Amino acid sequence: MWDAIVIGAGPAGATAARRLSVAGASTLLLEKQPLPRYKACGGGVPARTLELLDGLDISPVSEGCVDTIDISRYGQPHFRKTSDRPLAWMVMRDRFDQFLTELAVEAGANLRDATPVQSIVERDGCYELETPSGSVRARHLLAADGATGPTTRWLGIDSAPTRSAAYEVEVAAPPAALEHWRGAANVDVGYRPWGYGWVFPKAGKLSVGVVTAPGRGRAIRKQTDRYLAHLGLADADVLNVQGHPVRYRRSVREPVARDRALLLGDAAGLADEFTAEGIAYAVHSANLAAEAVLSSGDVADAYTASIDRFVQPELDAARTISRLYYWCVTTWPWLALKTSKHVNYLWRAFFRVMRGESTYARELSVLPGAGLVQSLAASA
Repeated sequence: MWDAIVIGAGPAGATAARRLSVAGASTLLLEKQPLPRYKACGGGVPARTLELLDGLDISPVSEGCVDTIDISRYGQPHFRKTSDRPLAWMVMRDRFDQFLTELAVEAGANLRDATPVQSIVERDGCYELETPSGSVRARHLLAADGATGPTTRWLGIDSAPTRSAAYEVEVAAPPAALEHWRGAANVDVGYRPWGYGWVFPKAGKLSVGVVTAPGRGRAIRKQTDRYLAHLGLADADVLNVQGHPVRYRRSVREPVARDRALLLGDAAGLADEFTAEGIAYAVHSANLAAEAVLSSGDVADAYTASIDRFVQPELDAARTISRLYYWCVTTWPWLALKTSKHVNYLWRAFFRVMRGESTYARELSVLPGAGLVQSLAASA
């Protein structure tokens, strides 16, 4: 009988397992694939994530940092904005997730990789999980098995049904392209009804992808091919290609827990609709989940209250900003881009959020005409 079983060894699962183990809780971390394993992801870790990881030094698995955002529309460059400090660290998820998992094991967590969960039942006040190597039991269950994981279905928790599609291609870019994107990320706008393309620089390669609105997944591969062509990378050697959904929790009415079972990170839909980023929220939810397990008798209520208080306001604010920004950039593209270029307040606010010095909710509340902005976003 374990105190807790954590399903999924991504940033949420590994962080939760480490937190629980450091506190002395017996913890089993299950990962369906052999580690290290490839994970489809842009691999941008916002600088604010490091604070959530207690200042953890991730330089051993970092591919470099980004301090510059390059804005383009349909591949045509418009302007660049640079922060005076790093905005995000670039990682390959196989190395980053392995790094966090090893820290969990060092803290005392028991890891079983290549061990998919086949079923879950509640019996005698605990959760019993069937795996290829036998059944395991725990008092608490933390599901961090991603946007497509089966745990939410098995537990009967209908969480975050809203999804968008993301498609990522990793290419071995020529030296000129690698040099051009050193320290800079591209954000390519103009996609309808909303969405964007991205370039994230890595060591010796580029991660290129597109995220688009729900229901537009069938067109995403063609969009990505066109984007690669605009970037001059149509003939670059492709190293990996993978698509995946992104889930968004849009309301406090969407459950993230039941009894002693908690949903973390992407499994709970904790990604923001402005950037589609989820790593920071995954780590934050892991911290809140571990705290609820360790300190509360009513674990589900405590965890839900924490998510509703500390995370959901950010998701709501990000959704408001997303609706307004993408509506403007598709309705009045040249005006929106010109405004974005010359109104540095907007960029300073975004940079503060990425660096962990502020939040979306705080920046939105002090924006001149904040009430009008929210009304426009609601109708966009």
